[in-house]
Amino acid sequence: MIVIILISCAPMEEEYPPKWVIASTYLPREKLSGMQQAGFFTMNDSIYSHHCDKHGNMIRLKYDEENRTWRQIKYETLGCVE
Repeated sequence: MIVIILISCAPMEEEYPPKWVIASTYLPREKLSGMQQAGFFTMNDSIYSHHCDKHGNMIRLKYDEENRTWRQIKYETLGCVE
């Protein structure tokens, strides 16, 4: 009984490398020239990336795992300014 409890409480193994690391290799570098990476996050099994320009504007990209492409889904004026 103790073994079952310990096994059920053990953390689930995650993929290595994480999906976002693989997806980052497909970022459109030429399109993001002059922008700074602001982070990756996942939501509902989708991978997103934020990038900021020198004026504080933010673009959000969404990764398509099937086609291995990124698509801009949002532009936010001053989205990188606190």
